[in-house]
Amino acid sequence: MIITQLRLVQPFPRERTAAYTTLRQVTRDDITSWLSDRPNRVHEASALRSLFGVLKKERLVFANPMRGVRTSGNHVSVPIPLTSQEVDAVATAAEQDPALRVVVALAGVHALPARRIRALQLDQVDLPGRRLDPADSNRPLDDYTAEAITNYLAHRRRRWPNSTNPHLLVSRNTATTTTAVGTFWLDRLVNRLPVSLDRLRQDRIFEEAAATGADPLPLAHVFALSAKASLRYTTAVAQSVAEQT
Repeated sequence: MIITQLRLVQPFPRERTAAYTTLRQVTRDDITSWLSDRPNRVHEASALRSLFGVLKKERLVFANPMRGVRTSGNHVSVPIPLTSQEVDAVATAAEQDPALRVVVALAGVHALPARRIRALQLDQVDLPGRRLDPADSNRPLDDYTAEAITNYLAHRRRRWPNSTNPHLLVSRNTATTTTAVGTFWLDRLVNRLPVSLDRLRQDRIFEEAAATGADPLPLAHVFALSAKASLRYTTAVAQSVAEQT
């Protein structure tokens, strides 16, 4: 039983080695995104739940990222776009905090997962040139995101004028260091939203899938998705179109 559990757990840290230096950095959104592409997601989710349960019990992680993760079968989940009410509620919540607005822009406009939002550095944001370059995926910087980042940087300079942290987002604990904000900080920040960061990201990818004629290749290129993940969105668009006809 233990050997089977270990075999099920191994693919996750192996595939995510480049993204993390410690399992404390893993977020719920990271896990749900990874599980969505797994052929044996129910059993792998169970193994991950056991792993992080032990780590939390031994106080080796601050929060259990498996909390709230649900799997009900080996079906391919279909992304569901946000309702207009949810979009309005997200926009209203984002206006209350400059850091939250940046996070909403990066997830909802650029479809960045939580780990890449936390890792984004100042030199990857070119406001004069209106470019954003997270993880070497250079892309145009839209008005909403540019304004959100500009306002946040002004807030950052007022609150931590001497900070030399190279990351875009900083907190009270990281402003005097060079480390990225932690998963606990980000989770607490986005708790003010009516939907998860993963839902925001899915909504953006769904929107792009609809705009590109449900072609999985552009999605895979723009959002660094696997072929299977891209097909999830093209399937969702096709189902949406079918329901409207």
